[in-house]
Amino acid sequence: MNATDPLDARGLFVSLGGMPILRDVSIHVDSGEAVALLGGNGSGKSTLIKTLLGLVPYQEGTVELFGEHLPGFRDWWRVGYVPQHSAITVPNATVREIAASGRLAHRKPFQWLGRDDKVALDEALELVGLKDRMHWPFGSLSGGQKQRVLIARALASHPDLLVMDEPLAGVDLHSQSGLAGLLGRLRDDGLALLVVLHERGYMDPILSRSVTLCDGRVVDDEHPSAAACAVDEEPASAFGVTDPISGVLA
Repeated sequence: MNATDPLDARGLFVSLGGMPILRDVSIHVDSGEAVALLGGNGSGKSTLIKTLLGLVPYQEGTVELFGEHLPGFRDWWRVGYVPQHSAITVPNATVREIAASGRLAHRKPFQWLGRDDKVALDEALELVGLKDRMHWPFGSLSGGQKQRVLIARALASHPDLLVMDEPLAGVDLHSQSGLAGLLGRLRDDGLALLVVLHERGYMDPILSRSVTLCDGRVVDDEHPSAAACAVDEEPASAFGVTDPISGVLA
């Protein structure tokens, strides 16, 4: 890994409330590649993402962003973060207002949008295909559209690394395919991607590789427990049969 590459984390140990969550986890993302972070509920994916973004402290290990150790990293505009759309509870805000918050790292507090901000904002909304809906309320959009707004917000800062927390969750199948295509184009343009997923699905063609977490540890794809940790099992039917359309309408 080169010193200028986006992410390099090694030997991370994280405990919360005295309970070990991550155990000796290492992960790196190079420029121009898309890395999937796989694992079932409780595997440690969300904690790892928050640790890499400086939101959760680690007790052992190192995290470097673009060659800088995390405690001293300041160029946060280089890192775009896309949470699940369900985490955003501002239904009366417009698409443009949500996306404009991605320019905060380039402006002083309470400063009006400048020319560069407006150009970057228009470009980001155009890229995700929502420039014509910039004045729509965020709460009126579909799940796929909301996710595209959050991607636009992250892209507005012109990042070099995009970290996404289950971007396909709660998104219809058609929108999943469209989002995967968009992210593939961004990767081809040199953007580094770290994507939290339950399964590869529509993202599979654009992924460079994957890292699977199981009980807070990285397991090899050939490890016997990797498949069980990568995908949450559907709950058993009360009638002892599998629902043939389970998950299609999720």
